[in-house]
Amino acid sequence: MKNSILILSSAIFLSIASCKTKAKTQTTDSTSKEVAKTCAATVNFASKGAGIDASSYEGVKALIASKKLKFTEKRMGKEGETELCLPLTELKGSEKTDFINQLKKFENADKLVSVSTN
Repeated sequence: MKNSILILSSAIFLSIASCKTKAKTQTTDSTSKEVAKTCAATVNFASKGAGIDASSYEGVKALIASKKLKFTEKRMGKEGETELCLPLTELKGSEKTDFINQLKKFENADKLVSVSTN
């Protein structure tokens, strides 16, 4: 009797645990693909314990505003770590390349600002 209960409870536990694992994997994969498709350029502001570089952050935001571009902002962490996602659908060809080059001028390893493109 004890063996039957042990086997049955183990089977139920494993089936529940496997269902949760599959759901998380599917969500993570679809989210990663969506982000990769929508962000032509991503600007990350990191921190080493003293917050992000405010002047770089304000400069990037001013550049984005000057071009009237759409973007999403994702706040992470407790020190203001931020990721800006720019689809850049408003810009075409050399205009897009020029804008990305302007963004890269803010890139600075010491200030923990990085720019990546897709």
